[in-house]
Amino acid sequence: MVPAHKAPDRRVERTRRTLLDALRSLLMERGYERLTIQNILDRAGIGRATFYTHYESKDDLLAASIDGLRQWLLREASVRSAERLAVVLPLFAHFDSHRSIYRTTIGRRGEITVGRMIRRMLRDLMRDDIAAAALPQNSAQVDMTTEYVVGALWATVVWWMTSQPTEKSTSMTKRAPLPSRPSESRANMHGATRHLLKPDESSRTLGTSRLEVMRT
Repeated sequence: MVPAHKAPDRRVERTRRTLLDALRSLLMERGYERLTIQNILDRAGIGRATFYTHYESKDDLLAASIDGLRQWLLREASVRSAERLAVVLPLFAHFDSHRSIYRTTIGRRGEITVGRMIRRMLRDLMRDDIAAAALPQNSAQVDMTTEYVVGALWATVVWWMTSQPTEKSTSMTKRAPLPSRPSESRANMHGATRHLLKPDESSRTLGTSRLEVMRT
């Protein structure tokens, strides 16, 4: 009898992890826009045919790495399910502990792809959270609030990565007084972008944020 769920091929997992590890190390050295597939193949020690068996392009490889970050953020946010915008705390801790990658991929002139893909991922996560809070009354308001929150959050991240190389996540922000239930005051939402981290929690998250952005 064929099992209903076939276990992932360990060789496939190993190859993909090797490629993601190569991408991670090269991003720290070269950024993303100057990076070529040949650079990745040389670092990973993998042939071109093998690469294209798993990924269509370097953007596809990057998308896989960012999906790893997305899954990690969702797991971290799940333990704070009563909080609105619960992904923000682990997100800041992740950027804090992987500064060497983000200073070259979002802090350099001409680097746009990594930031664009992460913002797209954040829009999806934030929109789901904001829509679940039932604070805006219609889709247009959800979209507008999402763009506001993501825009402010991303501007802060870019400023932090480029202007404050030694500033830690624990001193960047404080926990927001966000509503835990849709029935709570809509006015509480106004503080969402001002106080997003709780200092005594971010120190725990910081050490556990492995480089999911480069792993699946």
